[in-house]
Amino acid sequence: MRELWVCTLLSFHLFTDKGNGQNALRAKYREWLEDDDRVEVRSWYAETEMALQEGWSIEFLGTIDSWSGATPNGLPPEKSKASDPNEWLNIVSEEVRKAGLFTCSKNTENYSLSFEYGISDEPDYFSRSYALQYAHKLAADTLIINSGFSLQDDSVKNINGDFVGKNNPTLSLGIQRVLDKFTSIAFNLSYSFPSGYLSDPYKRIPVDMSPVPIINLEPENRPDEREIFVFYSEISRYLDWIKAGVHMRYRYFEDNHDLSGHTLEFEGIKKWGDHWAYSTSYRFYCQKQAFFYNPQVQKFETYMISPNPTTGPYYSADHRLSSFESQTVSLKLSYFLQDDMIIDAGFDRYFTQGKDGVTDQKVYPDANVFTLGFQWQY
Repeated sequence: MRELWVCTLLSFHLFTDKGNGQNALRAKYREWLEDDDRVEVRSWYAETEMALQEGWSIEFLGTIDSWSGATPNGLPPEKSKASDPNEWLNIVSEEVRKAGLFTCSKNTENYSLSFEYGISDEPDYFSRSYALQYAHKLAADTLIINSGFSLQDDSVKNINGDFVGKNNPTLSLGIQRVLDKFTSIAFNLSYSFPSGYLSDPYKRIPVDMSPVPIINLEPENRPDEREIFVFYSEISRYLDWIKAGVHMRYRYFEDNHDLSGHTLEFEGIKKWGDHWAYSTSYRFYCQKQAFFYNPQVQKFETYMISPNPTTGPYYSADHRLSSFESQTVSLKLSYFLQDDMIIDAGFDRYFTQGKDGVTDQKVYPDANVFTLGFQWQY
């Protein structure tokens, strides 16, 4: 679920329309509800942007989210006891996260520069993040070259209840090009190399303790180093004949653990009358599994008593590392109270399907996502 929070926070920050040299206030409420009373996440966001003198501006994004429910722990559902058919689920009491992101930016005719500092605090996870981004403008702002460096410095509670460190540096380079008054394209490459405690302390592997007729859940063991390569592209086009904007996005990632994935997204946005606008989108994602993923019951080995993330062997039954596909269908309605004030409401339907032929389909979640938002530029 931490990945869900990160994605939600970044999408809210990066893909919300922002003013240029204006003050702004934005707020959003988001609710993620998985089917069958699984995980439930409620999130509140507030963002303020203030323009200063000589091209400087500052922004602050704050979020509070709470999550609870049931999540797979690694035991195959079919191995649950008859007396406890939900043994394969971890029942989690409510947990609250608080996070903030501060951004200071400088914008001139020739370049823009920004620095970000973020902090996230929850009972078993503490994170600080830093980012520096530079964009150089060419050809009357029709060609922009972007570069950036970020560092996520985390402290996470491991299986022994001790806080240990992990960090994730990322380098990025991109380009944006306006082809004509109706069309723009963008490309971006990034390279990340996280290290430290990269296992999930809440995910286990099923182990056969024969000759004793019992299945134990033992800690997973992921490598303590990882390399991730990401390619992102986007094309935006305004279709004058139907007065609508369309966007197509494609993202590919792979790491040195054989994990890779493709994301393809289509979105259409259209104004309706003087006060309404609506957008629809479809997102498809497919993933190839990591080399150390194995959802089946494994034979007990002595190295499982004290797993070594540097030398291995490596193993995990976390379904998020398996081969699967997911699809999301979205609808969003926006109402313009006035030119500089907007309220919106959105609904997403998310569903997944395992593709390895081994992992039980029950572990893959389907979910409804509800969103309410407000934006005011002044």
